[in-house]
Amino acid sequence: MNAVDKGRVKDALLRQVEADLRAAQGDVAREDSAAKLDQDSSFSVDDQSQASQAGDLGGLFEGREQRQVGIRSQIEKLDFSPRSEVGPGAIIGFDGDRYVVGVVAAAFECDGATYEGIAADAPIYAAIEGLHAGDTFTFAGHEHKLDFVS
Repeated sequence: MNAVDKGRVKDALLRQVEADLRAAQGDVAREDSAAKLDQDSSFSVDDQSQASQAGDLGGLFEGREQRQVGIRSQIEKLDFSPRSEVGPGAIIGFDGDRYVVGVVAAAFECDGATYEGIAADAPIYAAIEGLHAGDTFTFAGHEHKLDFVS
């Protein structure tokens, strides 16, 4: 995988994070709107309860939004230049799966392949850090072989 290929993977990852961020922002706006009661109207205890619950959900969605902003920042800071050993910014493959190292990311598609993220503080990262293509490692009692590192 060359620098251009890695750039496309990074761009696809950023698009996914941006889409998740927009969804989180929409959820926050909807819940904030639902949490507001018209002070000029009369409302029941149920109305107050539902508004309170919407406000609580809005807070949870704000946390999700903040996490997405943090993930986006983390991706933007990663060095995606080609590399031969596992570290943040590497793209690796093992057991038929592909991963972007150094970031939390749900599955996303790029050029017909599916990728996920492996955070630097994930337990598996300690087992793969510094390894090269062809190296083996043991994780959760299973042996794996790195198919590629780029």
